[in-house]
Amino acid sequence: MIALIRRSFGRILRPLLSLIAVLAGFQIAIIAAAAAFATSGDFDRLAQLTPRFLIETIGPALTSFDGMVTIGYFDALLVMMLVQFAIFLATEPAADVESGLVDLLLARPLPRHWLVSRSLAVMLLSIVAMTAAMAAASWAGLWWLAPAGARWPEPRVVLTFVVYLTMIACCFGGAALAASGWARRRAAALGGLAIAAVAAYLIDVLGMMWPPAQTVARLSPFHYFRGSAILAGTADPALDLGVLGTIAVAGIALAYWQFARRDL
Repeated sequence: MIALIRRSFGRILRPLLSLIAVLAGFQIAIIAAAAAFATSGDFDRLAQLTPRFLIETIGPALTSFDGMVTIGYFDALLVMMLVQFAIFLATEPAADVESGLVDLLLARPLPRHWLVSRSLAVMLLSIVAMTAAMAAASWAGLWWLAPAGARWPEPRVVLTFVVYLTMIACCFGGAALAASGWARRRAAALGGLAIAAVAAYLIDVLGMMWPPAQTVARLSPFHYFRGSAILAGTADPALDLGVLGTIAVAGIALAYWQFARRDL
């Protein structure tokens, strides 16, 4: 098992480190931008120029220093980067089937579920590494760049964002792991889930702007990760994390079940 995990990390180490650098670098950059706004006193003017629907989507992230420095945790691009990378990692069992590697591995007396466990471990460790790097960069950036007297975000809020971000990535990663239990080509599982993730995000955005779409938006996992609600203190972490966790666990369980019974 350890050898399989080391092999997988050896193949994805460079993109993983690159993504960590991008996520951490963005946290530093956004803190520098927030510090510039706080020093010049432009937050009030920014709030006046921001459209109402954007305020409802982003919340107080554009109206205060402590809000702005957390925007990286629910920025659409960064969240989607993390989700898509989790999907990529979780579809490794399908790549093993496609390349024929699974035949070589299972020719030895190895439990079949090791392939799923390997990909699950790599996915979880990578997600935790990325979100932990974001949190570390946030605090390092605050110590380095925060202007005197500026209010820092509460550690509880940052920790909440880290947990939500980890769970939304695990949610789609678990779904991708389940899809790889049926797929014989990585592209089939990866492409389908990647498009579904983007569609789910767009549906949730549509639900926030168009009331008739709110019912459908509840089916999107992103509906249970609203950065504005977390900042405003109106989020329900028990419900949100419960839904995301249930989807993740269901996907993982389905992956073990299907991979154990499939004809390889």
